[in-house]
Amino acid sequence: MILILAVISFLAAQELKVDSYLDKTKIGTDDYLKYTIEISGEEANRVSTPQLPDIKGFKNLGTSSSTSSSVSIINGRMQSEYTQSYTYTLAPQAVGTYLIPPVSINYKKQIYTTSAIKVEVVQGSTEPAPPTSGNFNQRRNNTSENLSDNLFLQAKIRKTTFFQNEAIVVDYTLYTRYDISNLAFGDEPNFNGFWKEDAYTPNQVSLSRENYNGTLFNTMLMKTIVLFPTQTGKMQIPSLEVKVDIRTQPRSFFDFGSTKQYSIRSEPLKITVQDLPETDKPAAFTNAVGTFNISSKISTTEMKVGDSFTYTLEVSGSGNLYQFDVPKLPEIQHLRFLDPEITTDINANKISGKKTIKYLVIAQEKGTFTIPAISFSYFDVNRKDYVTKKTPEYTITVGEGTGSFIPSSTAQSSVHQEGKDIGFIIRNTNLQNRNIYFDSFVYWFIFLLLILLIPISTIYANEQEKLHGNIDYLRQKQAAKILKRYMKQASECQAKGIPGFYAAAQTGLSSYLADKLRSPRGSTTEHIMNKLNDKQIENQLYVKIQNTFEKCNQARFMPGGFSKQNIDDDYKLLQEIVVGISKLKL
Repeated sequence: MILILAVISFLAAQELKVDSYLDKTKIGTDDYLKYTIEISGEEANRVSTPQLPDIKGFKNLGTSSSTSSSVSIINGRMQSEYTQSYTYTLAPQAVGTYLIPPVSINYKKQIYTTSAIKVEVVQGSTEPAPPTSGNFNQRRNNTSENLSDNLFLQAKIRKTTFFQNEAIVVDYTLYTRYDISNLAFGDEPNFNGFWKEDAYTPNQVSLSRENYNGTLFNTMLMKTIVLFPTQTGKMQIPSLEVKVDIRTQPRSFFDFGSTKQYSIRSEPLKITVQDLPETDKPAAFTNAVGTFNISSKISTTEMKVGDSFTYTLEVSGSGNLYQFDVPKLPEIQHLRFLDPEITTDINANKISGKKTIKYLVIAQEKGTFTIPAISFSYFDVNRKDYVTKKTPEYTITVGEGTGSFIPSSTAQSSVHQEGKDIGFIIRNTNLQNRNIYFDSFVYWFIFLLLILLIPISTIYANEQEKLHGNIDYLRQKQAAKILKRYMKQASECQAKGIPGFYAAAQTGLSSYLADKLRSPRGSTTEHIMNKLNDKQIENQLYVKIQNTFEKCNQARFMPGGFSKQNIDDDYKLLQEIVVGISKLKL
């Protein structure tokens, strides 16, 4: 009997009680939902963190935990009971009625399941709006008390109809009548169907006054991006999320005020993207859309056989400088154009700049040659028509060189004698012995060298074809160069102790990883981290990258920025990450 009681007592000690609840069952799209799973029992503190399934209509932002314990003595036996609480922060994604599904917990071959909970999501916020800033109190009788009327993010574009590859400038502006302490971006959406460039992101909070529809607001330009649509039809520019900490003023001597975080989103923008007209499309059109000029120059017009000169084309203006192909050059006999060196310099607005194409040209035979005018065509979105511009033509004079130069069979001339049926008979009997070099070392060395050049030239040609035909491969090849550029910016900001370090660090790191992982430009940090997780990289490096993204996202909007020591420490961490990811085979 005593043994039976001992067994029953032991089994009772193993039992857990599992419960779940929400902080509210009706919330707004601008609010956060707190979902708590509570585990009680003598071994509750040994249960691992429950994993939430995907919840339709919500995004899991993270979890926090807490533990409490109590001790009781029953019939002379001391018992300890723990209560382990796990609270998940959920962000609603759309209006509707949703179900928080049951969550199963497996402990010592025993399965415990929570109950499903229904929650309603409405537009805006169900939270009581905090009082507006004291600077606006005198006008409160003329304004709404709703949170969404006093705090919102607006996306602005200059029109709603665009052509394919036309630049779309999107400004995201924050409007607030509250005292705010911190700002941070949520995860960026995926801009599918667009080539995206970040044009402006502020380094710290900087507000200005603006009269909006007859009401005064504090405003701030949060972000400017430039989109180039790569497909046509009805498209949507996704909404952007910003997290705002609102600070309430103290109401008495013993009230120190409080801070509460709200999430706001801009409304998505619907646009129409048109095909470029096929009528009267020039042969020289290479998908350039915008407003451009073309110029050219030549390093010299007089040279000798075997000498080289540089022929430079420069396309400048505003538009899709990254996306169009360079103008094609005609083949000119006896002038050999090597593959060009192409550099693209984009201004800070990410629209204007210049593309420079430099050709190294080798003169193969003497004579006078003409480099004809080069045509460059683009589609002018303002005129809604194609425009063609030309470079001047150049005349090249090539004199006889000191040595022979025969780089290829195209440089050789056929020898013939006009007006003669039979050539002269050689009367000189002092004939010289012409050595045949088949047995010489030089002959076979040159022969083997030419043989080796065949696979090398094939590999080079394949590489150039891949660079021009595979945008993902090109992005991977250029990823290190882009990261190096932003690391240089981060290093300069770190040396000066300015918070611009975080902007350069985040942009460079996310751009590098997106290119290496073949993800779309503008991919969210969450998407990038998920792709890295699929690659099963070292956990320590994964955590460093994740923490760096979070720190950059927060630090860039903290008034006054981080201290010089913080920036120095974070720069060392960034260097460790760069070394780590450079060794990865992504």
